[in-house]
Amino acid sequence: MQEVEKVYPFLEEAKKIIITTHQKPDGDAMGAALGLYHFLKQLNHDVTVISPTNWARFLNWMPGCDSVIDYESQKEQSTLLINTADILFCLDFNVLHRTKNMEAVLTNATCLKVLIDHHQQPQEEAFDFGISNVNKSSTCEMVYDFIKSSVHSNLLNKEIAACLYTGIMTDTGSFRFSSTTSHVHRAVADLKDTGIDHSLIFENIYDNFSENRLRFIGNALLNRLEVLYEYNTALMAIPKKDLIKYDISTGDTEGLVNYLLTIEGIKLGALLIDRTEERKWSFRSKGDFDVNVFARTHFEGGGHKNAAGGRSSEDVEENIKKFKTVINQYEQQLQ
Repeated sequence: MQEVEKVYPFLEEAKKIIITTHQKPDGDAMGAALGLYHFLKQLNHDVTVISPTNWARFLNWMPGCDSVIDYESQKEQSTLLINTADILFCLDFNVLHRTKNMEAVLTNATCLKVLIDHHQQPQEEAFDFGISNVNKSSTCEMVYDFIKSSVHSNLLNKEIAACLYTGIMTDTGSFRFSSTTSHVHRAVADLKDTGIDHSLIFENIYDNFSENRLRFIGNALLNRLEVLYEYNTALMAIPKKDLIKYDISTGDTEGLVNYLLTIEGIKLGALLIDRTEERKWSFRSKGDFDVNVFARTHFEGGGHKNAAGGRSSEDVEENIKKFKTVINQYEQQLQ
């Protein structure tokens, strides 16, 4: 994988470009994709954003989101677009299998493939150009750097800024995580200078949920939370019946795992959700406990040191049993 800067010359003439993200794109993935989309459109490229799956409704306000294609519902069109593309930008994922059913199509695509991502252990052999920097707060911060380092940095506008601000804000926990460097604040100041309304963006992301979601969270905290004080760990397992009862949609469980770390003394928060096709884990930690290693070792996952995910084909009960067994190995680290 060559340095991402070497892709700039390929952008000087109009190309057919596809931008994609991981499945179930969050604010950072969608923000990065749409921010790059608006930048490349100004360079007269034919640009399409394809999401591997559907996405949370609270992202629909983002400029350009109405033009994003859902691969799962438009497979034939999406596949044709990918197969005829000149350049494919892969944002906010480190390995192709994180695009779910798109993996085979992306693997077989013959176009130039460009990675921009901040997760550990990227699949470098799958990309022609790229950058993987785990020290960056978000992929949106990296797309900002990509734009500012180009000869077209003057094209940064309000639409791009709104998208990139969204991802930086969400992936830094509204600027409270340790990844919020001085560079992040300088980038945000630059984005603010375009005229974006940061208060409105915050409202669109965090104050835009259904009543059912709030009741679902209340039920989860009251009935699904288990605190393992001997390991300074909080565990929450959400059965499928809860998702059905409260009519939970994509994105409605976003941020639920973060509640676990608000308990005094808790260093590891683990959330398990019973999805239709598999069980999904979300892990969050404080301090030196590395949930990326934990997820990779035990739950077919990975991510960042303090934020990672995993999966399992086993049922909820087996996952809980396994978690409580393996956590014994980490008792000293969590004290």
